[in-house]
Formats: sequence, C-alpha cells, structure tokens
Amino acid sequence: MNERKVSIFNDKNEKLVGIETSPSTEKIKFPTVLLVHGFGVTKHEGGMFDDLTGNLADAGFLVYRFDFSGRGESQGDYSETSLSKQRSDLLNVLHFIQSQEKVDKARIGILAQSFGTAVTVALIPAVKTIILMGSIAHPQSVMGLPSKWVVLDKNGLSKRLKTSGEIILIKPQFWKDMENYNLLESISHIHCPILFIHGSLDDKVPLSEMEAYFEKANKPKERITIDGADHGLRPHRDQMYQIVADWFKKYLI
Repeated sequence: MNERKVSIFNDKNEKLVGIETSPSTEKIKFPTVLLVHGFGVTKHEGGMFDDLTGNLADAGFLVYRFDFSGRGESQGDYSETSLSKQRSDLLNVLHFIQSQEKVDKARIGILAQSFGTAVTVALIPAVKTIILMGSIAHPQSVMGLPSKWVVLDKNGLSKRLKTSGEIILIKPQFWKDMENYNLLESISHIHCPILFIHGSLDDKVPLSEMEAYFEKANKPKERITIDGADHGLRPHRDQMYQIVADWFKKYLI
C-alpha cells in the first residue's frame, strides 16, 4: 500500500488537500473509490476513513480521501460553507480523480458519510456506484435541530460544540443555501447502483432519512441496517467494512 498527498484548487482558488492510497499490486489502471466526509470533520472521519482506506486498498482499490474547504489541511473558512460550496468542492475533486492516469474512469465509486451524503446526492455524480452511510435526505431539518447547537441562529452566527471541544461556527448562508435543494428529487436522477447503510442506534440522523432516499432511488438499490450501530457505525465497523468491500467488488471489479 502506497500513499501520497494530493492537492487541487476549488472554484474560489482555495487549495483542497487529499490523500491517494494505492494498492501494492502492479496495475496500469485501478478501480477507484472516493470517500466523502461529513459535517465539521476531516478526511479521516475520526479514523473510520483511514481504516476503510486500508481495507479497500488491500482489496485492490485505489482510494482517495480529501478535506472539504475550511476543514483539515484544506484552505478556506468553514463558517462560510454551504451545500453548494461543498458540492462544488466535490465536483472539482471528482474531475481531478478522473484526470489521473492510474484511475479507471469507467470504474469509479463514491462512499459518503452523513452530511457528505447530502453533498453527493446534490451533485448527482456520473459514477459507477454509490454507498451512502448515515444518509441525510432533509438537511435543513436534520442539521437544524436545536439540540445539535450551542447557539442556533439561522440569521446570524450559529455555534456547534464537537465532542473534541472544537467549536464550529456557521454563518446564515449555510441555511439559506439548502432551500435551493430537493434531495429526494435529486436522488431520482442518479442512475447507478446505490447501497444505503445506517446504524439502528443512530441518534444523530433518524433511520427515516435513509428510508426516504431509498423510496425515491432507482434500482438496483439495497439498504442495510446494522443492528446496534451508532451514527459512526460503532461498535460494528468491521461488519461495515466487509459490507462496503463486498459491494464495491460486485460493482467495480
């Protein structure tokens, strides 16, 4: 397994930083997976994306992780983020991946977590397959729950406290921008196999969000609820890693 840092620039000329992880096997082109992180986190997703990357690379996939603008190593002010801005970031990253020589452009898959699922669906990406975990179909209501915020002011500055102690600041454009999207309509325009994974004990995003997406998604589609797992799929991540690898092997290899 080999890793290298990669960077591109988004539409606002902010540098987005990612990691390319390639299998040890010698191939001219690889089936490729792009991992899309959630709200207020980074390309590591609390270690979950790191473990998942290793698992997928061992299975023969080229894997990319990246930080949205304003998070991790990427440039930008996260308080100015929005669904549209992250959608644009994701599109730029996808174009970069498609330009890489070792990427098999006909075999690209996306795995998104939490708010990253909303970003992915909003993009309506033309890829081979998609996995959505902890899916958010109604970001305005899910993200706008007062219990998630120390201060919730959709016309001013909202403050969210992470378990790490970091305070996430969000300006009004985050809320206003989401009004431009109907993600249930968007997912009906995605024409590739989609796997939905949700934890039965997810207390951040209700299971009904996955069900709403699943009803509107085109076939082939599958949904898996992991019994006893939380929003981050703990303590059953090993089970999730195997499900993910099996799905990508089915549709990318």
